Amino acid sequence: MSMDSSMPFALLLALFIPILLHLVTRRKYSSYNLPPGSLDFPWIGQSISLLRALRSNTDYQWYQDRIKKYGPVSKMSVFGSPTVLMAGPASNHFVFSNQDLIFTQTKAINVLIGRSIMTLSGDELKQVRSALQGYLSPEMVTKYIWKMDEEVRKHIYLNWVGHKTIKVAPLAKRLTFNIISSVMFGQGAAPFREALATDFEKVVRAALLIPVNIPFTKFNEGLRASRRIRKLLGQIAQEREAAFQQGHCSSADDFFTYMLALRSEGRHSLTVEDIVDNAILLLIAGYETSSVLITFLIRQLANEPDILGKITDEQEEIARNKGPNEPLTWTLLCCLAMLLQDNSKNRDLVQKLVSVAKMLLR
Repeated sequence: MSMDSSMPFALLLALFIPILLHLVTRRKYSSYNLPPGSLDFPWIGQSISLLRALRSNTDYQWYQDRIKKYGPVSKMSVFGSPTVLMAGPASNHFVFSNQDLIFTQTKAINVLIGRSIMTLSGDELKQVRSALQGYLSPEMVTKYIWKMDEEVRKHIYLNWVGHKTIKVAPLAKRLTFNIISSVMFGQGAAPFREALATDFEKVVRAALLIPVNIPFTKFNEGLRASRRIRKLLGQIAQEREAAFQQGHCSSADDFFTYMLALRSEGRHSLTVEDIVDNAILLLIAGYETSSVLITFLIRQLANEPDILGKITDEQEEIARNKGPNEPLTWTLLCCLAMLLQDNSKNRDLVQKLVSVAKMLLR
């Protein structure tokens, strides 16, 4: 068969395969008691329209239109996975209060992140959840405040001082990444932080894409970035493991030594590779939410000069009670939190902030 004669056949096959997949998928799910809605074509589904809404900041209207059409619970297909959309407080309570239910992540997140708390189940899930909750507890945070303070001071000096105008959103993302990286990986990752941040951005973008691994696509780029991150963090984790076994580091040094210490006590059985996967998950979980909150807080302060002045006065009063180079402490941090909570104007400011997480995939 010549190339010219095979072209129509190839085009016909390319058109026929998606239709066949659509018919097979529709027949597969037709026997289940599923909520209203449409899965549309396999792999694509409603992904394109949802991504378009997210990028144009019209996602709220997108959700409202779907809820108006199908109700608060409906089926759809996003990012290559059949999905149930659940909206409202009752849905949130159902998802978070039913620990025995097994929720799966999208195919993209499973491939990009690996064996994290999002994909584990049973006793293994309970062990890892307990370990992560311990790492994020106030008791552990008190040991890392000086690292956070150091990163914020350095960031402001390099990117804010002496600049007439700045772009807050990208700087907030970089600050958030630097803080999380410093706390979780210590100074061992500092020489590689620039490359790590670049690859991490690619992974975050790929997490909300249809998982088609074709060369030169954004998802393929994110997948390759994920492998580089795993390799780099894996090397750091192995170095921490060797140092921990020799007694050269403590469980409070960073995330890797903390998890290795718990494993030595029999509190979980994760491999070094699994610990790296959970580290990547924590990076993603804190990255977008914290940076969005910082961005909108600064925007709101710029639009509320009275509240900005009040907050400035409150914090300058606390700053006068400590030395200029004295690091932030847990006690001082609690004072700032109480001032922000007790002042009614500040409380109104926080209530005006947009939701930092527009959707939660489970």
